[in-house]
Amino acid sequence: MRTTYIFDTSTLIYDPCAWKQFPHSDVIIPIAVLNELDKVKKQSGEAGRNARVCIRLLDELSEQLDITTGVLTDNDTLVKIDATYRDVTGPEYAGFGEPTYGDTHILACAYDIHKAHPDYDIFFVSNDINLRVKAKSRGIDSISHENDKYSVTDLYTGFISIEDEGAGLDLQKEGSIDPMKYGFFHLSPNECILFTNAAGDGMALGRKVARDKIQLIKKIFPWSISSRNKEQSFAIDLIMDRNIDLVTLIGKAGTGKSLVVLAAALELVINRKAYEKFIIYRPIQPVGNDIGYLPGTMEEKLAPWFHAIMDNFEVLFGNKSGDWRRDLEMFQKKGRIEMEAITYIRGRSIPNAIILIDECQNLSKEDVKTILTRAGEGTKIILTGDIEQIDNSLLDATNNGLTHVIEKFKDSELAGHITFTQGERSKLASQAAEIL
Repeated sequence: MRTTYIFDTSTLIYDPCAWKQFPHSDVIIPIAVLNELDKVKKQSGEAGRNARVCIRLLDELSEQLDITTGVLTDNDTLVKIDATYRDVTGPEYAGFGEPTYGDTHILACAYDIHKAHPDYDIFFVSNDINLRVKAKSRGIDSISHENDKYSVTDLYTGFISIEDEGAGLDLQKEGSIDPMKYGFFHLSPNECILFTNAAGDGMALGRKVARDKIQLIKKIFPWSISSRNKEQSFAIDLIMDRNIDLVTLIGKAGTGKSLVVLAAALELVINRKAYEKFIIYRPIQPVGNDIGYLPGTMEEKLAPWFHAIMDNFEVLFGNKSGDWRRDLEMFQKKGRIEMEAITYIRGRSIPNAIILIDECQNLSKEDVKTILTRAGEGTKIILTGDIEQIDNSLLDATNNGLTHVIEKFKDSELAGHITFTQGERSKLASQAAEIL
């Protein structure tokens, strides 16, 4: 017999796709929960974002089948909306709470389902302690939901690990292999591969550069820096390839996204002169309360928003000379490096340049479309960000511009993507990004 779980609003505010944590069971969501989510979605912060994510995911399910009768998901969970009208002023619901309260209607739904199926395994799932106590007082088993919060686990990562020692050795020896020969039929354009042996040891890094070709990724040192992990090696390979016009990189803080991009871009613009200039844009989106008006010139106003970029420039130019600010200012005066607010990109047409859009998770789909349509002939655009740290209250992990571009361009030969997972800043930074 399948177990039935009845969700309240707090469960879905905590985890917008909580039903994924209850495989091989039936999940019922009272219609009153949707009413409450509709109110919460207008809020700023995490609660509002999670409400919007949940509504969007339920809408996607409802497009498959009638969600009031139930939609079966990939993990054998039947998700159903209970849209039954209940007059909670009736005597059978006495003591449930005020008739205008959403909790009253949610509890009434759970009570009716429990009463109609006394032999079923039914659990009321709520992170609201008081509501759980109320449910238990009516004989309904109640639990909290404390699993990990929602993350976009289905998002394209841009690389795959394949256990095939023979293919790895051949790739190392020949420099390229035909994926069809080894049965690799489902690789996306520019998807990166780590070939391993049976023991899990890495044999070779490769990238699918054509329908019939996986090319060996060789170790290179842009601007004299060395990659520290496979994701950084993949990203450098994508950026250094002039045949790729769009590169997207996501990952938590401290994984080295910005440093890798800046090093590769400086190598291409300054050392190899493959592009005329390197332009860095950042959205002006504060974390927490804004400090308000800033006096000074445009450069002085933008300076606080580019501190993270300047930290990386200090490392990169500091390795070349003793006065990193002088060198950076020299390239800025020559027009080889520009740093601008994203606000001023509209109307520009930028040929033969590398454009970095940092913190791109704070941009909408429309913003990113505007950016990509600014690219002139020979321009490469790099989008970076962390979709788990969105400061724009109108966006969430599934509807921001960065996520949208990754999914839309994953089958394009003009684009490449890598998800960074390994922290390189410090042990503290890596653990904080993971557990907080």
